[in-house]
Amino acid sequence: MSAADPGESVRKRAMQECRSIIAALSASDDPHAAIHAARKAIRRLRAVLALSRDSALELDDADRRLQRLGDSLSDLRDAHVVVQAAVYLQDAHAAEAWPGIIARLIQRRDRLLQEALQRDPGFDRRVRVVLGVQEQLAAQSWSKLRRSTLRRNLEYSRTRAGKAARRASDDGGAEAIHRWRRKARRLRMQIDVAQALKLHAGHAESKNGDARALHRLSDVLGEQQDLQLLRNLVRAMPAADGKARVLEQLRDAEPVGG
Repeated sequence: MSAADPGESVRKRAMQECRSIIAALSASDDPHAAIHAARKAIRRLRAVLALSRDSALELDDADRRLQRLGDSLSDLRDAHVVVQAAVYLQDAHAAEAWPGIIARLIQRRDRLLQEALQRDPGFDRRVRVVLGVQEQLAAQSWSKLRRSTLRRNLEYSRTRAGKAARRASDDGGAEAIHRWRRKARRLRMQIDVAQALKLHAGHAESKNGDARALHRLSDVLGEQQDLQLLRNLVRAMPAADGKARVLEQLRDAEPVGG
């Protein structure tokens, strides 16, 4: 990404992420991998748009459409991730209730995917949403975007991530930790863009500015969120031999708090 023309560089990055979302949603060989890839590209694009907030650009509508698109895939992603987490825990800690639990989780995942594809075959409607967003973004006056704006927005994200970390530390609840994860993940993505643009916004090696540390943090918090979701689903299932042992394993497996 060129450092000479930040607006054009950001525009190219935004168009690239639009293409990535469309490619992921259009893939048919592995819908679960496609959903995961689409959501990641949506998050990256929204991080780029947040980094580019400026009065010269009209980005709010595109961002809202992307947020709704990501939310529409959230339950499908979660349904697959809990299956993966359950299989991993079964392999690590055998318990007699795991096979039945995993079978229920797979049935739930497949049902949710089938219902989603019945409402939106091939995710064609979602692809059209992205094409509309792509048109909106292509029409923006990216040449007016200044490096000072990118730096200011990056510092704003650092501040928000720091506040979310303090709230999560004080609160300890699942929602506070989830907000911390979202803000840390967005900051990490924006730092990637800032480094490509050579913004040199300062604090590059600080706790909140270290992209590698933020990546590790995001992974740990995401794992905790997935385990909490799995535990809630298991807890709601009918009683079965070994279910208490499974819940105990889930509590022990949570990497942070919980």
